Amino acid sequence: NEYKSYLRMSTVVIQVGQCGNQVGHELLQRLYAEAISSSDEGYKSQCLGQFFSGGQTSSGLHIANSILVDMETKVVNRCLGGDGEGWCYDRHACVTAREGSGNNWANGYYNYGETLREEMVEVIRRITDRIPLISTVLVIMSSAGGTGSGLGCRITEILRYIIPGALILNQVVLPFRKGEVAVQGYNTVLSLSSLYRSSDGLVLTHNDDYQELWKRLSRGGGGGGKGGMSFSGVNRLISSHLAGMLLPSRPLQDEVMGNDFLGLDSLLEDLVPHPGYKLLRGTMMPVVSDISRDYTNSPWEMLFKYSRQMVLQNSINDEGLIWSARLPSEGGSRNRNQPYPNPIVAMATVSRGKPTPPSLPHFSTPELHLQGCPRVTMTHSSHPFDGLERSVFTITNSARNADFLSHMIEEAWRKFNAKAFLYQYEKFGLDLDGFRESFSVVEKINKDYRGLVI
Repeated sequence: NEYKSYLRMSTVVIQVGQCGNQVGHELLQRLYAEAISSSDEGYKSQCLGQFFSGGQTSSGLHIANSILVDMETKVVNRCLGGDGEGWCYDRHACVTAREGSGNNWANGYYNYGETLREEMVEVIRRITDRIPLISTVLVIMSSAGGTGSGLGCRITEILRYIIPGALILNQVVLPFRKGEVAVQGYNTVLSLSSLYRSSDGLVLTHNDDYQELWKRLSRGGGGGGKGGMSFSGVNRLISSHLAGMLLPSRPLQDEVMGNDFLGLDSLLEDLVPHPGYKLLRGTMMPVVSDISRDYTNSPWEMLFKYSRQMVLQNSINDEGLIWSARLPSEGGSRNRNQPYPNPIVAMATVSRGKPTPPSLPHFSTPELHLQGCPRVTMTHSSHPFDGLERSVFTITNSARNADFLSHMIEEAWRKFNAKAFLYQYEKFGLDLDGFRESFSVVEKINKDYRGLVI
């Protein structure tokens, strides 16, 4: 089996809910396309071996290491019917029901989490039989609705017991600040509280940020027409940023020597050095429209310079950066009302393209990091990403990753004190003490991150 030597680095992708399945499908499309476009057989085999099983269907399609979960069949059927060229899903690795979770975390977690537990366990065990050595599980979910949030949390707990040796990374799509789901504050607080107990790391994706980014790109010819909202466009952006982080890369110092690729499990261990700090956030440079892509050839120096400023300001958008926002040693302010500080607990950079970048100092400044002690993992792949000559991705565990929590907690407390919608959760088994415990957990996360000092 040509993938045998790479099985130790296999990753299973679990797509939960409408959002999770849409983003997951886009992600697998991108991962497969990037793999087969490479002339480097080692890179191609590593990518296929990590996200697609060595086995193939009778028609020669690679089978995705993926499980599809949703309580309504429409999106799952759409994913199954939209298999990419050269790959497909395992039709037996799906869990569905006849009715959704009604935007209710408790319905997904307690009701479906219990009634579908045995089926979920069976599907997970079936895929672990096919992929015996799994290092990481990626759970893609939204925190706003009921299935992605509630059942996504229950699945994460199940994984902890069934695959105890694997690390679990949750990609959590956070709701719009002014969302359409009245109980999104409840669902997000309940999700974060549960995931903090069972997940090894949470990559946070803010819908508001990606909507603004998509509007900007679509105005510049990114496929969105007149810059309006497009969920498919936002999902493509999210999956693109995620793929850039997940595709194979080597430690920068090992790239020239051709040593082993760095596993996602090792990267996650580097990014989460303490169990109290699990919130991760990513950036990508350059961020360009489809029309501009062929004309973009940015040098490494510029890409790292912009990436650094985006991290400083906790932004995924390279437009509108405040270049006057600097470190105190560079003349910046220590006032928390200013765009900085954003002390870093740990971070990673992934550069893609040729030539191999020099050891640039942008993220090595001690003042950037918690207690002045840099924890930076730098990896590289000479295989270019998405048609770009060069690109840089960052994944950061830093203080301002928790900025959204204060608003979310306040919104949830306001509804809780007014006793709004509580009966909908109580009928599925979540009592008031359960709410209060979740509030307490998330308030501690918020306090811990806000208390970080350099």
